[in-house]
Amino acid sequence: MGINGPFQRGAPAGDLKQAIAVARGEQPADLVFKNAQFLDVYSGKFIAGDIAIRGEQIIGTCESYEGKKIIDASGMFIVPGFIDAHVHIESSMMTPARFQQVALPCGTTTVIWDPHEIANVWGKKGIEWALSASEKLLMDFFVMIPSCVPATPPQFGLETSGAELKAADIRPFAGHPRVLGLAEMMNFPGVLHADDEVATKLSDFSLKARDGHSPGLRGKDLNGYLVSGIQSCHESTQLEEAREKMRKGMHVLIREGSCAKDADALLPLVDAYSSAVLHLCSDDRNPADIAKEGHINWIIEKALRQGIAAESVFRVASWAPARAYGLHDRGVLAPGFRADFCLIKQRGKNWSAGFEVLDVYKNGARVDARQLQQVAEQSVGAVAAEQNIRIKPLRLEQLAIPATGKKILTRVIGVRPGQILTDALQIELPIENGYLAITPSTGCNKIAVIERHHASGNIGVGVVKGFALSKGAIATSVNHDSHNVIVVGADDATMVQAVERLQKINGGIVVTDGAGKWLELSLPVAGLMSEAPPETIAKQIEALRHFTKTLGCELDEPFLTLSFLALPVIPTLKITDRGLVDVIKFAVVPLF
Repeated sequence: MGINGPFQRGAPAGDLKQAIAVARGEQPADLVFKNAQFLDVYSGKFIAGDIAIRGEQIIGTCESYEGKKIIDASGMFIVPGFIDAHVHIESSMMTPARFQQVALPCGTTTVIWDPHEIANVWGKKGIEWALSASEKLLMDFFVMIPSCVPATPPQFGLETSGAELKAADIRPFAGHPRVLGLAEMMNFPGVLHADDEVATKLSDFSLKARDGHSPGLRGKDLNGYLVSGIQSCHESTQLEEAREKMRKGMHVLIREGSCAKDADALLPLVDAYSSAVLHLCSDDRNPADIAKEGHINWIIEKALRQGIAAESVFRVASWAPARAYGLHDRGVLAPGFRADFCLIKQRGKNWSAGFEVLDVYKNGARVDARQLQQVAEQSVGAVAAEQNIRIKPLRLEQLAIPATGKKILTRVIGVRPGQILTDALQIELPIENGYLAITPSTGCNKIAVIERHHASGNIGVGVVKGFALSKGAIATSVNHDSHNVIVVGADDATMVQAVERLQKINGGIVVTDGAGKWLELSLPVAGLMSEAPPETIAKQIEALRHFTKTLGCELDEPFLTLSFLALPVIPTLKITDRGLVDVIKFAVVPLF
């Protein structure tokens, strides 16, 4: 099946006669919206006219229609349902049914899911679970098959993942009807050096979409990357980098997650021309931020407040990704297209004041929050319990860093707030009693990654600047992308306590002050997700954030920031269970 597969505009053959009769006005439509202005994505203009619905399909526009039910939409605008062009549902800490419960009312009717995180923990079983768990939900979950499990080639020895998926392992998924292509190709060195395994994966999915992952890639190397057939990148953080990628035929995804916030920098890309090749994505966004700000609608809101034309922004949020991923049955308010759309209104006299989602329609039916809750609650308990944290007891001496002299120049991971890029710092740190002394007065904290899938005993220990913990520790099993245990703290003993507690709750997030106070969020599904209600998870996250600030941390999103410090495909300096990783060199480097 090619990329343009079954997602085509038009009524099924057996239903065509009836559909045409309604479209011609010979029979009443099921539902008609009158007196609204709706977005014509082809002309890039809002126009007045009726929108008539029959079943799951838009049956007519512009002309006057009669319907079994008529809605007066005076003062409202109608836009196509939003598409999240790249998301890891696992990073929302919710199962698909729970994710649907919060994202669909925000206007997101379709998501393109890369189950890379669950695949790194469970392998092929993780992909199968992703397809199964999202199969019968109201929101449309399409899947891109993870291309890099683990994120880095095993032969480089940069990290230990829970699984390894070769070309032969993922090839069978190419024919699945909800699989749109190959997910983010993180191994850009493998592409540039025409690695056989990488080339085979790209070839196996050559009739489908192939997503990229190329932070900072420019010039001739970018050309080489694009020659492979990769079509997109969601890792641009600088405007000129994104402009170059777009000039060279790459679809640029504008991301606004809980940790990586690139929208403000990249939204100036959007205009009437570029709206055909730009997309919006959340990548990694937790329920607390969705509840507080929104989902894809939050990125649209930011764009409107920057003064970008609403016609272009809503085009980027729907029509452009639908075309790019072969979803030719949606993203357009016109006869024969899927009836996925949002009723919205301006917050003020013009779009620059933002907008509000009033109602969301999926497959021609109004989204009911109670129905979504019932669906989510019915799915609870569907995932069999597993042991998520397989580690040997952590000892204090395993966190100690031997050193000689009085001071020593040390490689330190420098956190950039609001980004997943880091700086490779060099800081002279004191030595006490033969060990590196990483005290709060240095502005640094100790960080460690402990392999949790195979009980190998691998531990990488390093130093990070940016958390500013004056006491306590944070530990989590959400650790991109291999999802080992990662812990940061003000002292070794508290770090050990946090890891022990994390193991007891079978994965999640643990924060402690080191003096007996704990807060935690249990994520029993692979150590990544919870089946709890989204509002419960959101409250726990907010409480954890607040508690973390009392420990001295000033980061708005400390947990995902911590998680991304172990991702050795995002520059510049990261840490895994194998030690410090220089991402530019693609190699483990010494601490000193």
